Amino acid sequence: MTKKKIIKISIICIVFLALLAGLIALMVLPQNYGTPDKLGVGSSNFGQRLWIGVQVALLGLGTVFVMLVLLIFMVTLMRLIFEGVGKLKEKQSAKKANSLSNQQTVAAVEEIASEEDEEVVAVIMAALNAYYETQQITYKSNLKFRVRSIKEI
Repeated sequence: MTKKKIIKISIICIVFLALLAGLIALMVLPQNYGTPDKLGVGSSNFGQRLWIGVQVALLGLGTVFVMLVLLIFMVTLMRLIFEGVGKLKEKQSAKKANSLSNQQTVAAVEEIASEEDEEVVAVIMAALNAYYETQQITYKSNLKFRVRSIKEI
């Protein structure tokens, strides 16, 4: 595993453990809610009880909505962080690819140049051989020659 994967996994585990610890604390720690009828629901009429029920429903729905918004925010934040790391990797790989393609281009140009040089040497050797074949030379064994370098004039 790479360091970045280990860091990602550890961040996710820490967030998960923090949420789990908070939930356990809410369930285990004693809480004093007072008497069950602190709001006086038992002595109120139907309209008042209906209004209290609507308030509790709205409070529950609002809490769920706020928590969903926070969850979406956290997921978006984590996505942006991890995409930033991915874009950084892409830039580095693009630089490597460009350098490799430049090296390959230089190698291809050198190969073409060497092939052209070989062709030029072959043409010059053939021309020299043709020239010496037409000459009247008695000792052909003395005509051993080798092209060592070719310079443009």
